[in-house]
Amino acid sequence: MTTALSRSDVILKIIVEQYLADGAPVSSKFISELGCLQVSSATVRNTMVQLEQMGLIKSPHTSAGRIPTTQGIRFFIDKMLQLEPIPARWQSEINDNLVPQLPPSVLCQRAGQLLANLTGLVSLLSPPKAAGRVIRQTDLVRLGSDRLLLVVIDEEGDILHRVLAVAVDASTLSRALCLLNAALCGQQWLDGISRLALMLKSETGATSQLLHDVMAQLSLDELQQNKPLVFGQHHLLQAAESQKDPALQQVIQLLEYPSCLMQLLAPVTQDENTKLILGRESGIVELHNVSVIAVRYQAYPHRFLALLGPRRMNYAHLIPLVEACGQQLSKHLNQPRQSP
Repeated sequence: MTTALSRSDVILKIIVEQYLADGAPVSSKFISELGCLQVSSATVRNTMVQLEQMGLIKSPHTSAGRIPTTQGIRFFIDKMLQLEPIPARWQSEINDNLVPQLPPSVLCQRAGQLLANLTGLVSLLSPPKAAGRVIRQTDLVRLGSDRLLLVVIDEEGDILHRVLAVAVDASTLSRALCLLNAALCGQQWLDGISRLALMLKSETGATSQLLHDVMAQLSLDELQQNKPLVFGQHHLLQAAESQKDPALQQVIQLLEYPSCLMQLLAPVTQDENTKLILGRESGIVELHNVSVIAVRYQAYPHRFLALLGPRRMNYAHLIPLVEACGQQLSKHLNQPRQSP
């Protein structure tokens, strides 16, 4: 049974919903004329004073209108927000783009790009690979007289393929491939690189050079795979330029080095519940005007996705979208995968 809202709750709800819709201060006259409370403008004004004393609303300037504080938006979301069903068009996009046949890293990239495209906001995902990924297979395939294709497949089915510009004879290629298999197969990625580095100490000539090239590619991939995935920065850039908003410029700079955001979100996404961080709640100065919706989609390894947007975000619309993307990723990543 739904509990009836008090007069102050109704007034706060109207103020928050109007603010999220258009950002404009809400006056007591506007609320009284809605007719939902059937009270005078003076009565509404007195209640607004009480809400202001509680820290839930504030006056942005000399206007008679009020806007919600972060505390007021938080109260509304925790007590009064009603989530909307995800639109059929969005669900279709999720089903069509996030399919189980994709390797995990590609699946994560698709999810981040889709979330940014659908919302016009910024999406952030955990690094697609956790520390400790295991190498299952390696190969060197000759493409021409001076080109080789390096292929490395990990236990999740993701494939690294890099073209190496190197000319080697058949015996050098054969020896290098034997050493690669001995060093890498069945090993965790970083351990494999370390084993390969030890083997290199006893090698010379063309074999040494080829293995150095392979190790460089493996190290580069490890660096890339441990970077968070960020999509939609251009949305923020366009908004910052059109609104001349220095706060958005700070967020753009923060996203160039997103490690502190990952450190913030990692502990709060330890369980399956969706998390919402409003502005100053983050403790990061650059995010004082930004909200973050975050959800874990895999427990081990720990992976999560997040959506960054303005405090005036349509939470009822966007929270279900983030959850739907997370559920789709979780469903595909946590089921047994067939060998490619």
